Amino acid sequence: MLTDGIPRTGRSPRPAAAPDRDRLREPIMSLTLTDEGLAKLITVSGEIDMSNAHLLTELVEFVCRQPAPVIALDLSRVRFFGAHAVSALLQAQDIATDARAAVLLRDPAPCVTYILATTGALRSFRFGRTCRTPESAARPMTVPPPIGGIRDV
Repeated sequence: MLTDGIPRTGRSPRPAAAPDRDRLREPIMSLTLTDEGLAKLITVSGEIDMSNAHLLTELVEFVCRQPAPVIALDLSRVRFFGAHAVSALLQAQDIATDARAAVLLRDPAPCVTYILATTGALRSFRFGRTCRTPESAARPMTVPPPIGGIRDV
């Protein structure tokens, strides 16, 4: 006998929906480094937050070890852009400036533009597109894993 006053129909509760397994396998953030002639292109996909923003800065630092006059950051596939992402972009720009390279933000997603504008950092960046020549079609570059092993994000 039930004492809570809730009528029972005799059916068991509906099972919880299974999580979208493809979404669970998707990385939080993905960084791709390609060569565009003299320029380097870093394509960022996903979310840039406090757990992974440092990876963008570390990749820019790696790229600056070899002379590259332009480092383009394609931010068109960014879904979330947090405060740590703003800091990472500013640090990346400082690293590039010290290495005599220019950082260009390419096609920033609306969330990126909004946060940069809201924080007042938008005017700190240059926006543009690097020129791609037929012989400099995007070729993936090998990037060594960070010290301490490979980190999954």
